[in-house]
Amino acid sequence: MNPFYKRLILLSVSILPLILNAQSKDTNKFNFGIGAGVSINDAFNHVMDAKFKSRLSPILITINAQKQLENKWGILAELDYIHKGPIEHDISYLTFSFLAQHKISTKPTISILAGPYIGYLFKYESYGVVFKHKDLKNHDIGIDTGLNFSMRLSEKISLFISPRLEVGMMRFSFSNNISYQLKTGITF
Repeated sequence: MNPFYKRLILLSVSILPLILNAQSKDTNKFNFGIGAGVSINDAFNHVMDAKFKSRLSPILITINAQKQLENKWGILAELDYIHKGPIEHDISYLTFSFLAQHKISTKPTISILAGPYIGYLFKYESYGVVFKHKDLKNHDIGIDTGLNFSMRLSEKISLFISPRLEVGMMRFSFSNNISYQLKTGITF
């Protein structure tokens, strides 16, 4: 991985608690979450005639931290592990998203999410062979957007369901990445 991206990820993770505490009226209130989901992965903007079809990734694990900054605005930091392409292509991928969250409804709570993500590819096998190519990059930067539906289960625990769209802004190998995701989990 490029040293610049390592530093950027470390900096983002290390200053996250400071950002989450800044500008909040209730500096002791963090919400943390854990969840799972599925991802449909595809590619666009091919540089060659690549035959890449949409693939369902049944493994998507997410952890997040969110902070309400004002009545309708908040921020959400999220770390996702995605296992893509379980048949011909075995791809393990990690993304870190930093999203603005705008509440549009309170009962049930519905929020619009948008912000950047940084992705890191740490395994890519094709038909059982570890794939290495000069054009294959192990990092990706893009935009993460979607909705978040949340419903209180108890005073301290909420259920969330979040449909998302991730669009890669830089060429990953021969194409750009696009991912449709559906996540569900709990926050506490």
